[in-house]
Amino acid sequence: MKTPIWRFLLLAYAVTWCVWFTAEALGVGPDHNEYFAGFGTAGPALAAIFLSRRGQGEIVERLPLRLFSFTVLWLVAWSVYIAHDRLRGIHAPTSVLYYCVAGLLAMIPAWILSGAFTRDSGVRRLLHAYLHPSNWRWQAFAFFFWPVILLVPAAIGRSFHMRLVWPASFGSLRMDAAYGGVAFLSNFLFTAALEEPGWRGFLLPQLQQRFSPLISSVLVWLPWALWHAPLDFHRPFRFTLVNYLLIRVVFLIPITLILTWLYNRSGSNLLAVTIFHASMNTFPFVLPYTPPAFILIILFAIGIVFNDCMWRRLPVPASLDPAESTNLQSNRSAPR
Repeated sequence: MKTPIWRFLLLAYAVTWCVWFTAEALGVGPDHNEYFAGFGTAGPALAAIFLSRRGQGEIVERLPLRLFSFTVLWLVAWSVYIAHDRLRGIHAPTSVLYYCVAGLLAMIPAWILSGAFTRDSGVRRLLHAYLHPSNWRWQAFAFFFWPVILLVPAAIGRSFHMRLVWPASFGSLRMDAAYGGVAFLSNFLFTAALEEPGWRGFLLPQLQQRFSPLISSVLVWLPWALWHAPLDFHRPFRFTLVNYLLIRVVFLIPITLILTWLYNRSGSNLLAVTIFHASMNTFPFVLPYTPPAFILIILFAIGIVFNDCMWRRLPVPASLDPAESTNLQSNRSAPR
């Protein structure tokens, strides 16, 4: 693998694991200053942005737009974080420290997402899909994939008196819907937007310069799964080995294949994969489902692998300039 890939992995792991292990040493967990651990989630996005820098491009008037978008996103993210905690009953809003640290944490997704307005041409190229998504249908697919995969089998299962897993209710359909919306925004801002610019926005395209989408997916899955290890084995409700294999192997490999397929099919649409990631972290916890429904995810992943022949390398994008095209071809022809 080439140097940028190793640099990305080293930076992403260093940022995340340093924060998470420090948080673990301080006894951070649910209902106990968990927001400190949130800073570590941004490791992949921060590493990708750092390595994507190319210097100021031709556009020089973007600073006011960057500052304005950062301010708006910061206020939204701050409000979403506090609202999500209130709805979960976590962190009674009486501590000045809580509000200050939550405000600092909200700056991270605001800074990352507002990077679509940065003067740096390389960072703009990485994050441009947040500002100019290529096709709304892929965003819609990314959002509705999980409700469909959960609710349709649940409705069929209920008609046959199958066991359903029901989420905790907030007492009314209106409050349940409000919590679901806030939870989605929280997962979008504080999880998906902090990870996807790294895993799919930077690492996946680098790998696909030399490998097929199928092999690239496996090479994204492995560091992505291991990256979660400090949380998986040091959280208050720690994973057993069986849980780890089910979630990080049986479940995460098909998810990685679907995310690769979605990223490629949508024209490198980073917003689509970010929405998919946020939906994945939200809807299984706010919608009823029947456990066998998750087999459909594996079947869907197998289907797209064969339908799109994901074992074949992608063609060189026509949008590349001649120098980039030559470099990409030489990378693909290099011995492995």
